[in-house]
Amino acid sequence: MASRRISQSISPTPTDVEALRGPFVAKGANDPVILELRTALKEGTPEWLPKLDERVELTVERLAQIKESAGFRRAIIGALPAGAARDGALTQLARTEETIDEMLSELGAVGAFGAGS
Repeated sequence: MASRRISQSISPTPTDVEALRGPFVAKGANDPVILELRTALKEGTPEWLPKLDERVELTVERLAQIKESAGFRRAIIGALPAGAARDGALTQLARTEETIDEMLSELGAVGAFGAGS
């Protein structure tokens, strides 16, 4: 077994090098962490949402699903370094959340008064 030599600096052993570099090795698109992140983002999105268009009527429950997904995505994106991609994604999520809040407010008004305009 190799031993560590200590002076003003320390020379790592092969095991030390593996432990220190391991988490930072670029593995590309097949990196298990990246694959897990993609899976989490996909699974965090309601199955029906990609097919949403203006002909679909949304219930309070469906709006809540989107809002929950937006919060999940915000937590992940918020951990990214500051930059245009992060800022753009967070701005888009803010718009999504504002739209949901407006729609929920309108649905609440209809429920309170029994009819919409």
